[in-house]
Amino acid sequence: MLINVSKLDEQQRKRIIKKLVEKLGLSQAAKMLGVGRSTLYRYVNSDRNIPLDIVRKAAEMLAQDELSDAIYGLKVVEVDATTALSVVVKAMKDEKFRNFFVSILYQYLGDYLKSASSTYIVTEEDVKKFEKLLQGKSKSTIDMRMRYLRIALTKLGYELSPDSIRDLIAELSEDSSNIARHTANSLKLFIKTVVKEKNLQLAQLLYNSFKVPKSKYKYKPQPLTLETLRRIFDNIDHLGAKAFFLLLSESGLRVGEVYSLKVDQLDLENRIIKVMKESETKRAYISFIHTETRKWLQEVYFPYREEFVRTYEFAVKQIGADVEAWKQKLFPFQLADLRSSIKEGMRKVLGKEFRLYDLRSFFASYLIKNGVSPMIVNILQGRAPPAQFQILQNHYFVMSEIELQKVFDEKGPKLLSPK
Repeated sequence: MLINVSKLDEQQRKRIIKKLVEKLGLSQAAKMLGVGRSTLYRYVNSDRNIPLDIVRKAAEMLAQDELSDAIYGLKVVEVDATTALSVVVKAMKDEKFRNFFVSILYQYLGDYLKSASSTYIVTEEDVKKFEKLLQGKSKSTIDMRMRYLRIALTKLGYELSPDSIRDLIAELSEDSSNIARHTANSLKLFIKTVVKEKNLQLAQLLYNSFKVPKSKYKYKPQPLTLETLRRIFDNIDHLGAKAFFLLLSESGLRVGEVYSLKVDQLDLENRIIKVMKESETKRAYISFIHTETRKWLQEVYFPYREEFVRTYEFAVKQIGADVEAWKQKLFPFQLADLRSSIKEGMRKVLGKEFRLYDLRSFFASYLIKNGVSPMIVNILQGRAPPAQFQILQNHYFVMSEIELQKVFDEKGPKLLSPK
């Protein structure tokens, strides 16, 4: 259960601390929180304000039912997909219950609902309908539109949102303005013909959220510092989003590349991300993670991820999704949810948001400022086309994976400090 502790009142924060003390005892709880026994005693028994980082640590140590009981005075019960659907059906039929239900949702899930309301989940039925609507055009046009749409949807995880589309166009423009233009045109047409029929307001939002590149993309990324990214990381509550942000910041990979990773593509033992993707314009074959990142993923993220998968596996099966494919995803969460949580962290630190794609620019700038050759940066970020890479590798430039990893370890940005 992920809680934004900054939105809790002081009494709710105190109840979280009390619940942890009840669970572990005063001495052990103080030790786990990194504070003295007397300090913790004052947090529990006085009107003294409790630091948010202490509340956040305590919340992470409580089970879902314990945390819910502490905050809301409610006991969490097992709810399957059928029960959840029954609640929705009741809300549709009972006006009084609907008002109560919606008010509760917005009280505790307001930020997420706002993000989700600007996201369209694309189904295979939508894609087939789009292909049918293209009939009457030339075969080459149909093939081109479908090819670029499929590629875009795969990179976007079949979720269309203003932020994700803008990031995708920026990524594609980095390599080829033609590919970016064809992709943008295909998405525009899909939104205009398919999404518009189902949700006019959302279609208008998506359609107007991005432009078709006419020439070289001129977006200027935000200037970012390592310290800023560390502070944002510390202010992200969702552990899945925290891990996603960590890999984006430290690897320099594209948003779609990281979101599409499967568990077996992350070699923790050797600290290698096996992207292993090759196309006409890019070669993103491997990237790396730092030792501190491996430790954090093993001790913090993967236990959380495994619990998440165990909890929601049945629900995913009930809605007819491919459970095995979902279980293989390194990030089995909605991309919109990850983005929303990360951007909330940005707002806490900066008072504003920036594109996730800017993390890729930060990575390149950080390495170059630290004396790394632009050629090596291009290889690490999969920016060198295959043909060019082969020429470099075979005739001018020979660098093993071990040597690349050494450069990454010594020069790459680190969000986590050694412990």
